[in-house]
Amino acid sequence: MGKQVTRRCHWVAQSYLKAFAADDKGHRIWRFSKNEGEPELKRIDKVAVKFHLYAPMGACGKRDDALEKKLADLEGFFGDPTWKAVCSDFPDFSWEPLRKMVALLAAVTWLRTPRQFEFWRAMHQQFVDFFTQHNTLPDFGHISGRRIELDHSSWPAFRDATEEDMKKAWNDRVGQAAGTAEMFLKMRWSILVSETPVFITSDNPVLVGDTLGHYGGLKHPDAMVTFPLSPTRVLMMDNRHNEPDAQFYPLKNLAAATNMLIWRNAIEHMFSPRHPDKVGAEMIADAERMGPA
Repeated sequence: MGKQVTRRCHWVAQSYLKAFAADDKGHRIWRFSKNEGEPELKRIDKVAVKFHLYAPMGACGKRDDALEKKLADLEGFFGDPTWKAVCSDFPDFSWEPLRKMVALLAAVTWLRTPRQFEFWRAMHQQFVDFFTQHNTLPDFGHISGRRIELDHSSWPAFRDATEEDMKKAWNDRVGQAAGTAEMFLKMRWSILVSETPVFITSDNPVLVGDTLGHYGGLKHPDAMVTFPLSPTRVLMMDNRHNEPDAQFYPLKNLAAATNMLIWRNAIEHMFSPRHPDKVGAEMIADAERMGPA
C-alpha cells in the first residue's frame, strides 16, 4: 500500500492561528466573512483549508505532497518557545537566528495562499495571451542590459500547461521562499505592542505593500510589510533605515487602523480572539472619528 497523500492543506498554519484562539485550549477562533453570513466560532482545523493545494497531480497520475510535508516541518517553529516569546514578550529582533526564523515564516505565510496561486495563474495566462498574438516567438531578450538568447523548445509545454502543471510550478516557488525571506531580513523592523489582546489576523495574514496604493516591490523606499504575530504584537517591516531597527512601540490609538489594514487584506475571512462585532464597531468608530479622506 502506498503512503497516504495529504488531502486537506491549510494555507494559514493551524499552529500560527492558535495564538489568536478564542478559547483557552486553542481549538476555536472567531471567523467572519467579507461577503456573507454571521460571525462563527470555528474550529481552527476547519478554517483556511483547501484540498490538495500543495499536492499537485504528477504526470504519473499520483499526487506529490512533498511541499506540504516541508511546510508542516516549518510550522513546528510556531510551537517553539521562541515563537511564544515573539507573541508575548520583548525578544531581541536584531538577534540573527530569531530574525531569520521570523523572516522565513513571514515569507512562507505570504507566498502560500490561494491568492498567490491566482496571481501566478493570471501571470501565466498573460504570457500565453501576449505571445500567441504573434506568428513567431522572439529569439532573444534583454535582462539588465544583457542580450539573452531564447530557447523555444519548452514553449508548447508552457503554453498548454494544465491547472496541475501551474500548481506544481507555484509550489516550487513557495518552496523557494528563502529568497523573499532574505529581502525581509534587510528591511527595518518595528513591533507594535498592545497591553491587551486587540489585534486580528486573516486568511491572508501578511500584507505586502498597501491595500489601496500601487505595490512597487520590496526594495521600494515606501515598501511596507505587516505581519500580525499575536493579539498583542504586530510586526512592521519597511525601508526607513534612518530610523532605529528592532524596536518595540506602544500601540496608543492605532488598534482599529491596524486591524482595518489586516481586514482589507483578507481574501475572505477575518480571524479573531474577540467577537468580530466588537472589532468591527471599533473600526467603524475610528473611521468616523477620522472623517472623510
